[in-house]
Amino acid sequence: MRQIICTLAISIIFSSQYFAQWNKIEQITSPFIYSALFDDDNIYVGGDSLYISTDKGKTWQASIVTSQPIEITALFKYGEKLFVGTYGSGVYISSDNGMSWQSFNLGLIDFAFYAKKFVASGDTIFYATDGGGVYYLVNNTNEWYDYNQNLPSNIAWTINDIAVTNNNLIVSAGGSGFYYLRPKGSSKWIEKRIQTPQGIYTTPNAFLSTGNIVFSGSRFGIYKSTDEGNTFDSVGISAMNMSVVSFTKDKNRIYAGYTRSSGNDFFVWYSDDFGNNWSIFDHQFQFLRQLYIYDIKIWAATNDGLWYDELETTSLDPIENPVNFKLEQNYPNPFNPSTSISYSINGFQFVSLRVYDLLGREVATLVDEYKSPGNYEAKFDASSLSSGVYFYRLKNDTDVETKKMIYLK
Repeated sequence: MRQIICTLAISIIFSSQYFAQWNKIEQITSPFIYSALFDDDNIYVGGDSLYISTDKGKTWQASIVTSQPIEITALFKYGEKLFVGTYGSGVYISSDNGMSWQSFNLGLIDFAFYAKKFVASGDTIFYATDGGGVYYLVNNTNEWYDYNQNLPSNIAWTINDIAVTNNNLIVSAGGSGFYYLRPKGSSKWIEKRIQTPQGIYTTPNAFLSTGNIVFSGSRFGIYKSTDEGNTFDSVGISAMNMSVVSFTKDKNRIYAGYTRSSGNDFFVWYSDDFGNNWSIFDHQFQFLRQLYIYDIKIWAATNDGLWYDELETTSLDPIENPVNFKLEQNYPNPFNPSTSISYSINGFQFVSLRVYDLLGREVATLVDEYKSPGNYEAKFDASSLSSGVYFYRLKNDTDVETKKMIYLK
């Protein structure tokens, strides 16, 4: 049965002069920007060092991760821990927002010291590498574990991108159109390929996962999966001598960044209808690496630094919206030892639901993934915790709600 959900339509309007408005962050001196991370008021940018802003990009300072020259190619935050992935020196972590760092490479082979990306599913962090395949880390442990069972090392250990769906982990690796899917609970990867309408196998460069829908980008256009990455179909965008290198999104719009094979400029495509139709605008930049949406701005990590542009928002006529962003009181409350937490999501967005103790320490991550509009329920089991008052917080890109619950043994 098809569920129809009416939402308040918010559109971001692009003008023909849109890409003439970009601004460069001059305080970041690294010529190459490989990665960025946006978390509340904090921005973390990886290049030849780690650059941190605690005021949404107004001011910046460098954090010295190591005394050796490095390239920071992946950034990730899980709870209070900040992960930095480097190209050649492995992983470093900080528990004090970049004030101090420690090496975090236990369990990694040498080829896994070349970081591509971190993702999380529940209390598990997955680490994709450029040559060492995939590793995983269970929360509150200090050792990485190999996740490469039956991944062919000559092809699939060089990861292009990694994505998490509701039930699968997906990696794009090597060439010849291969990608690999591993269902939750499975001990093996399933080898798959994406074929263009012309019969050519195309290797994904980038993924965007919404939980059940996945977008894949390659040098032969954009592809969409409605079955958590098991199969992909072309959405009709094809551009020779160009390659999709990044996806990003806000509540109502999906963005895809294309770079020409020459690397001298890039295009941004956008879709307002979940990838069925796309529009394109052009801008001259050096090689694009990543696109991001944060603080009503579009950000571009490029080979010529970090750039941003303001997004002009316009509200259309309101339409009745029966689904709002809302966090319900848990039930039962007080509880022993488990309780249910219901919440509602009003748009396609990345959502986190976390539990904290009275001191503000995170004790559980219940949700940490993209969600489609709708009503959801999460279970919280406190059997390993002490009795007392806890807080649970629902958060998306723009909204936060927090409620209190009581655990009585």
